[in-house]
Amino acid sequence: GPDFGYVHKEPLFEAVASLDSFGNVEVSPPVSVAGKEYPLGRILIGSSFPASAGRRMTRLVRDFLYAQRVQAPVELYSDWLAVGNVNEFVTFVPTSDKKRFRMLLASPAACYRLFREKQKEGQGEATMFKGKGTALDTKRVTINKVLSNDILAQQNQYVQRCIDWNRDILKKELGLLEEDIIDLPALFKLDKQGKAVPYFPNTVTMMVLARDLGIPKPFGPVAGGECCLERRIRALLEPLGLCCRFLEDVASYHGSLGEVRCGTSVQRRPFAFKWWHFMP
Repeated sequence: GPDFGYVHKEPLFEAVASLDSFGNVEVSPPVSVAGKEYPLGRILIGSSFPASAGRRMTRLVRDFLYAQRVQAPVELYSDWLAVGNVNEFVTFVPTSDKKRFRMLLASPAACYRLFREKQKEGQGEATMFKGKGTALDTKRVTINKVLSNDILAQQNQYVQRCIDWNRDILKKELGLLEEDIIDLPALFKLDKQGKAVPYFPNTVTMMVLARDLGIPKPFGPVAGGECCLERRIRALLEPLGLCCRFLEDVASYHGSLGEVRCGTSVQRRPFAFKWWHFMP
């Protein structure tokens, strides 16, 4: 139709992997970095650790994205994840202040801080996964059990280091300050291959519908009749004028290493200007 076109890229001699999924192609909001403007934001793609032999996005697709220049790609380290997509640890939400957005990062450190707070308040026996025991874990899981699990703690220290490495890259390449970043509590565990999967539904993998956020329901410890993870996320995001809606996705997506965003799409309103006229 008029003003519509598409490009089909298919590698002939390379195998494709989960890093070629569209969850591994994100874009930042418009940013200004060291005096250079990116009015259409920057493409974010996940890759292996530099100089390692891990999984990478197919070269054909990477070359195509780099050729777009106006949204100069930023490569992040995502091969530490089982699926390996950048949307598993980073997303962006709109705000009405001068910055216009905040970057959200998955944070095991934030989760451990929250659980220790609740333990000190005498809520260590608060139970996770209520009503979802068989789908998420076969045993009764409490804050005390999570905090006493040394192997889980070590695994999440490793995950936090991976995320912190990406945090530094994102701050540099998107011109961000610490105040532009919000850490959402998250926990991971490592599979038999040493790759990370979410311990509970990963709230960073949310749908952003303007001010409404469709967030995977984490089924965290229930203290005082409310999930403490949901309460903390509301406290972080609602002051920005955002509306948090927690959606159950355990059977539909989480059990297959995905979340709400992996099986849904959002139709965006096109720009009013001719974006294809922008020069890098």
